[in-house]
Amino acid sequence: MRIKINHAVNYICSVVLLCGILSCNKSIHTFGKTKIEKSIDSIYLKQRIAEIKGLNIDIFTKGSFKGTADTSIVYRLLKPKSTNRKLPLVIVFHGSNAVGNDNTSQLGILAKLFATDEIQAKYPTFVLAPQFPSRSSNYVLDHSRNVLTSAPQSCLTTALQLIDSLKNTLNVDEKRIYLIGFSMGASSVINALALKPAIFAAGISISGIPQFNQVNRLANIPIWLIHGNIDAENPFNSDKQFFEEVSYKNKTRFWEFDNLAHNDIFAPVILTDELPKWLFKNKRK
Repeated sequence: MRIKINHAVNYICSVVLLCGILSCNKSIHTFGKTKIEKSIDSIYLKQRIAEIKGLNIDIFTKGSFKGTADTSIVYRLLKPKSTNRKLPLVIVFHGSNAVGNDNTSQLGILAKLFATDEIQAKYPTFVLAPQFPSRSSNYVLDHSRNVLTSAPQSCLTTALQLIDSLKNTLNVDEKRIYLIGFSMGASSVINALALKPAIFAAGISISGIPQFNQVNRLANIPIWLIHGNIDAENPFNSDKQFFEEVSYKNKTRFWEFDNLAHNDIFAPVILTDELPKWLFKNKRK
């Protein structure tokens, strides 16, 4: 289905139009592929992104973890205001521009989105944002498909060990552990789901490169792919091919954003509670 969101100047019309399309159109809530034309570029959108990016990072506590191979990883953790009941855990994987160990750079727009007051009020959840000391996923050409495929790196294994450690010490609902990531982090979402499918209930990959050697395993996991079709950094065709191969199980949804490049993808996606709403509908059996 192709959805067109026209340019608008009026703040109220912009919000109503976008929210109506994201929340009311039935095709958005089902699995399958949706093509969405370039969204509204308004003052409201820019203000909303600035609001999320401006969230005080002190609400995330600092931590560090050493894996079994003596690989260390730093992380930030947001704890919900009330933890007297088991709550979901959302793990946010960052892009390659945040690789390091300053324990700050990984707190991008996705981690902050899930930490905002409005999202936490509606969807209280633990938010874990590990920072990879090196690339968590690398890309190679899949010659049989003529598209890029991703391969997990050792620091991703350390992050998975960190998740195991925290879910045993926090009041986490182990049937509701979710992954979300952008760019390299989106690729690592797919890699992590392939490595540990029994842990996670669902994952969202935004502008990533998928993994093709575990297609049958990944087809059984609820995955939401989001990609701009003029992405020159992580080519769109990899996700397009991946969707074609996993969609036979009807557990994968795919939002193709028309005429959006790699770093432009967030504006039409993160304005509402659409990401957590979809994630939390999924629960591991």
